[in-house]
Amino acid sequence: MTRARQLDVRRLLLALLLAACDKPAAVPPHAPDADSGSASDSAADSGSDAASAPDAEAAQLEPDGDDDREDPGTGTRPTSGKFVRVGRSWLSLSRVCDLTPFDGALYAAHAYQPLGVDGATITRYERDTNKISVAFDWNRPGEPTGGGGAGQGFVRVHAIGGKLWVPDADPPYDGFGLVDPGTEGYVFVSDEHGAFAKAQNPARKDEERKRKVHYRPPSTAIVIPRAYHDLDVIRFQGKMWASTGSVPPSERAWHGSSPGALNVLDETKNRFQYVVGYPEDATQDVWRLTFMVRYRDRLYSGIQEYYPRETNDYVVFDGKTLAGKRVTEDGGAETLRWYADRGSLYWITIDKDGTGVLRVTHDGATWGAIQLPPGVGRPADIVRFRDGLVVLTDRALLRLDGETATAIATWDDKKLFAVTDFFCAAPLAVYQNELYAGSQKDGALYRFEESP
Repeated sequence: MTRARQLDVRRLLLALLLAACDKPAAVPPHAPDADSGSASDSAADSGSDAASAPDAEAAQLEPDGDDDREDPGTGTRPTSGKFVRVGRSWLSLSRVCDLTPFDGALYAAHAYQPLGVDGATITRYERDTNKISVAFDWNRPGEPTGGGGAGQGFVRVHAIGGKLWVPDADPPYDGFGLVDPGTEGYVFVSDEHGAFAKAQNPARKDEERKRKVHYRPPSTAIVIPRAYHDLDVIRFQGKMWASTGSVPPSERAWHGSSPGALNVLDETKNRFQYVVGYPEDATQDVWRLTFMVRYRDRLYSGIQEYYPRETNDYVVFDGKTLAGKRVTEDGGAETLRWYADRGSLYWITIDKDGTGVLRVTHDGATWGAIQLPPGVGRPADIVRFRDGLVVLTDRALLRLDGETATAIATWDDKKLFAVTDFFCAAPLAVYQNELYAGSQKDGALYRFEESP
């Protein structure tokens, strides 16, 4: 081969290589169509799956979200209707903080006032029997209430890996010293059918009458050593994580630092361990990391500071580094809900000025606020129902099409789904092709019935 021919071949190979390098970068998983100009792509707006969705999800290591995949139902969203009271159990307390369908039933997490008033239960509703029963009770009857005689709220119930996971938002007496004295938290885990082991009662009858300590966590509970509060659990990078307010490994409980923290489950010891705290210098104040979600293979978590001076709104964790992010003008937004849907991440907050806001991002960094109709109040939850998204607020149920929100139903009762506690906002869930909501008035379950 002549030198000129060799040069031609080399030029051809170089041209092919450059052409391959100049191809457009792969679209990030679930990224919206850059030409669409709307918050959601047309496939998501119509309720049908985008053809590229399976390929986009496959490009990620883990799917977006926080629970096992839920069934949004079939058909179309109602255009009008009303919420009808299903009922409550004798231990439904006054608030429903979370709803999760699992193994043919709908589970609800209850509280009176999370982190403030004793009361923490899980109830179970079966549509076929129209029965609401108590699945787990962490009220510890008969205990002295000083220092917190019972769990003070269940704010999340998650279906993860074929079981239910429930973090203990504020453990009795700051824990029982099962692993480490000072303070510790617990995560209660069901079996594959949603059954929880009962709290242990090692006390004798005469000791019960004398109000001795009894009703300890069941043997299936997983301990979070040195945790003051346990607010959420999630699977991330193949491991279970808990968001807490904790004591750093080098500190002593009730002295020194009190950061928010991420804790990972050590499966060999069946307990969580402290991994990273926020902020790095957490003296002279109290922080908590709150509700979490996976989005584009990163973990997002809300922040709560006891004295509201925090300048960031949430943190992002990539498995190694934890970084604070600021979106709002004043910082310190309190996260009520995250919801990942078809490439978009929705974020419901109460901002520092008290305004309730629903925001959306398509890249995990740039956020836009969605304008809600006037007079509907603060947003509480968002979920995919049948062919699209619906939003629950203080005073209305809305349908969301792109970034346009329109009312499906409104009501006059200001207490029914009132957004007054960011730890416990009224939840939505889809169960057997019907939409359910949890009351903030008496802990009752409600079902949405479409008008004829």
